[in-house]
Amino acid sequence: MAPGAFFEYSYDNGKSWTAGSQVPIITKNAILARTRINDLVSEPASANYSFFFQRILIIGNSIMSHIPSPGIGWYNNNGMAASAPEKDFVHLLTGYLQTLYPQATVQLQAGGNFERKFGAPDYSIDEFNATLQTFKPDLIVVRLGENVDEGDVFSRNLELQFRNLLDRLATYSGQPAKIICTTSVWNRPQTDKIIRKVTLEKGHTLVDLSDMVPQSRFFAYNDYSDPGVASHPNDVGMQRIADMIWQQVP
Repeated sequence: MAPGAFFEYSYDNGKSWTAGSQVPIITKNAILARTRINDLVSEPASANYSFFFQRILIIGNSIMSHIPSPGIGWYNNNGMAASAPEKDFVHLLTGYLQTLYPQATVQLQAGGNFERKFGAPDYSIDEFNATLQTFKPDLIVVRLGENVDEGDVFSRNLELQFRNLLDRLATYSGQPAKIICTTSVWNRPQTDKIIRKVTLEKGHTLVDLSDMVPQSRFFAYNDYSDPGVASHPNDVGMQRIADMIWQQVP
């Protein structure tokens, strides 16, 4: 390569370019590459690559995992309202992942503090730092929203806080990661609007689960007497969540 020249890469068909000698593969889209010397650029070359994931981090709430709570009639230790561990979306998704990536490991991170306390003086997204630094995930699934109080969305600026969260997840581990965010499966229109906006603004992958919200067949209304437990996805709902996320992974 000529003195002073350097490589540039683009994930978005040439709309934006990033200089570097290496490029992370975190998208199924074609990657363009070209060389630059000052204002002179070469014709771009295009290539598609296969990629794989080794460390998957799932950030979620009780739909992801909940310890036994006999007082409300919940005795399992898995995603709430799933009839067994292998029926919740985490275990289903893990099975899917390991069919393509046999060495993949999955780690869970509770996100309930963020849902309930985002923007509060006593809350910090630093709670995610240790996991990001030690586990170094290359795929992150953000499965949050149900525990957000719609009345706090604007007063505590969920848009800014969710943007800060995604920025932290994308950069803190020192390596690029694919990020998949889902909307809520409960009626959280303002929360979901923010999740959609920020996820797409940041160029991450969005899984929209809003079509589950009015559909009773996806929830455990007839399986548990406690209304809190019963409002969680049943086995059919868990399958739906796992399948929708999985469509965006390979």
